[in-house]
Order: sequence, then C-alpha cells, then structure tokens
Amino acid sequence: MKINKVLRSAIAEAMGVMLFVASIVAANFNPTFHNLALAGTLTVMILITATVSGGHLNPAVSLFFFARKGIDLQTLLVYWVAQLSGAALGLYLGFALSGSTVEAVAAPAGVSQSGAIIGEIMATTVLIILITRLASTKREALIPFAVGIWVLVASTFTLTGAQANPAVTFALMLRDGFTQNYLAVVLAEFAGALLALIYVVVLDGGVKKAKKKK
Repeated sequence: MKINKVLRSAIAEAMGVMLFVASIVAANFNPTFHNLALAGTLTVMILITATVSGGHLNPAVSLFFFARKGIDLQTLLVYWVAQLSGAALGLYLGFALSGSTVEAVAAPAGVSQSGAIIGEIMATTVLIILITRLASTKREALIPFAVGIWVLVASTFTLTGAQANPAVTFALMLRDGFTQNYLAVVLAEFAGALLALIYVVVLDGGVKKAKKKK
C-alpha cells in the first residue's frame, strides 16, 4: 500500500513521540530505572523512524532543520502537528499501561525556576549540536545512541530531567494545565535550538548544512 511521503513521515513522528512519552509515564513507578527506560525508548524510536521521517521526534529539532533548510515549512508544520498529537496520545497510553504520572517540569520547592530553565536550554542546545555534528560528518548511524546517552546523562543534573523536547512538555501541560512554568520550559527549549543554530552557523563554520535526519 502506497502512502504519501509526508503522511508516512507524520505517522512515524507521531508514533515515535507517542511511545517515547508513554515510556516516561509508564516507567515512573520505578524511579531507579526511569531515566534509563526513557533514554532507551528514545534511542529505539529514533532507530525505527530515522529512515522514514528523519527521526526528529522533537519540535525543537524540526525547527532547527527548517532553519537550516533541511525541511520546508509544510513539512515543519506537519511534523509539529504529528509530534504534539503523538505526545497527547502517549500521555494517555502511559496512563493505560500503568496508571502512573510524571513529575512536573517545574522546579522543586525551594529551587529557583531559573535553574530549571538553564538546564533545559543547555540540554536542548547540546542535543541539537550533537545531532548536527554527527549528521554533517557522515556518522548518522551513531545519532540514536548518542542522543539516548546524552538524554540519560543530562537527566541526572537538570531539574527537569532534561526533557529537551517541547512535545514532552506539551504532554505535561495537558496533564497539569498551561502554567507559566511549563510555558517557560517550552521557550527555553526553543531558545536552546536557537543557540545551537548560532553555534553551527557562526562558531562552527566548518560544519556542512545539517541533513534532514536525527
């Protein structure tokens, strides 16, 4: 059965994000292995969707590739709709699997919200630079594993667990409401994408245009 390329990519993005978010929710009952479970799931989802949609699974990553002319505006918008839809479905799939909930992204009591914002900016910036460097040096096969490792490591020192993904934050918004804390995190994640773009274009002039792949 032949399916339009854009539709096929959208389905892949939605499925990948859905299962990733579901892993965050369903694995929450076991804090010891929670971060390992979500990092492992993200790695597998990128491997599965990489040859179909590029395996973005992240609105900030898609925006970066749009800015680098790796995808056009139509594809960007389709990806965003697919990613956010997948996040919403993933939230409820996670509830169905375990009935557990994810911890709020907002900074813990007594901790400055600025710390959570800085952590998200850092996690997203490094994530996208990592993807770009591997793609531009023809080491795309390493991207799923490198991303999984970075998410796992960054989750240990960021207040938000290094979501670095507006789609995941959107799922949390659906659960807890559209608060200022969540909106600040989304802005931080897109700010990370902007910083990554500045790094690639201005500071790392030797990097070739990023390919449409994660």
